[in-house]
Amino acid sequence: MRSDKLLIGFFLLALLVPNSTYAGKNQVKAPVWDKLTPAWDAVSERLIAFAGEKKQKLLADLAFAVAAAEQCDGLNLDKDKFKSAFDSLNDAGLKSLSPADKAEYGPKLMNYFGIYVGLITAEALLEPNLLCTYAINQQLIGKGQYWIDAGEDKSK
Repeated sequence: MRSDKLLIGFFLLALLVPNSTYAGKNQVKAPVWDKLTPAWDAVSERLIAFAGEKKQKLLADLAFAVAAAEQCDGLNLDKDKFKSAFDSLNDAGLKSLSPADKAEYGPKLMNYFGIYVGLITAEALLEPNLLCTYAINQQLIGKGQYWIDAGEDKSK
């Protein structure tokens, strides 16, 4: 579960390694996140067991995008990209489930998404500078895929 800690924990870092992981060379101390990590790990383990690592990462990314857009000035959610990514969760794996499993799948996935949004929002409210600095840096370097680009019309 170390990779799950790195995934969201490093959302709070301002300096990034130039690859697809959310890791930084100079780690910023995030005391609130340190306290939230056990909850994040427990939820992530359950979500991975339920839906797989790929969907866990996607839900974490989507939760970060929506929470940061809500909490940080200057970030606006790209509703079309967000919806498209969220709709991708309705994939062949879901379609192959039994009717009873399908009925459970959507609400359970939304529950996990809500928990992630809550954890990230708690961090943003208690240590706003860390989260917002990281998020804005992601936007500036072009990695904020679910936010409207700075050059786009924000009245969408």
